Amino acid sequence: MEPIYLRALDISDLQRTSKWHNDSGLYETLVNPFRYVSRAAEEEWIRRKLAYSQTELQLAICLKETDQHIGNINLRNIDWTARIAEVGIFIGEAEHRSKGYGPQALRLMLRHAFNDLGLLRLYLTVFEDNPRAIRAYEKCGFVVEGRLRRHAYKLGQFKDLIFMGICFGDPGCDWNHKADRD
Repeated sequence: MEPIYLRALDISDLQRTSKWHNDSGLYETLVNPFRYVSRAAEEEWIRRKLAYSQTELQLAICLKETDQHIGNINLRNIDWTARIAEVGIFIGEAEHRSKGYGPQALRLMLRHAFNDLGLLRLYLTVFEDNPRAIRAYEKCGFVVEGRLRRHAYKLGQFKDLIFMGICFGDPGCDWNHKADRD
């Protein structure tokens, strides 16, 4: 049983998400560039994320024991015709990083995406120099599908991104409808 659960973001999460979006250390491993975000801009961002969207799903990662919101996970660029989406994740609270919560949250999101939403493929990008994240994604069933050379600018240099994906029914992918019904 997972020590975490996923839930929809709420306006009460504003203070935490604002802190995380202004944490330059957090952004060192994220593909998006760091930029300072005002409270007003953060409130506008979270209100957009709270609204229903056909192409995006933003969820909070929370500890079951305390209900503490420790990070976010999302699906974006959802294409309902092709039944694919991009997945993104981060653990915002530094003291909860490297405790296995990220892969646990990713497994919950895979189950939701494949079983509840009927998606057939998820993909993501990760910096080539983040082997720990790559291993975590591989443990969840993602496979390396390619490399985007010098695709992101981070910490004063251009970096390659590794493109990874997982499909419903892949060998080793246990997120199937039958297994969850049994």
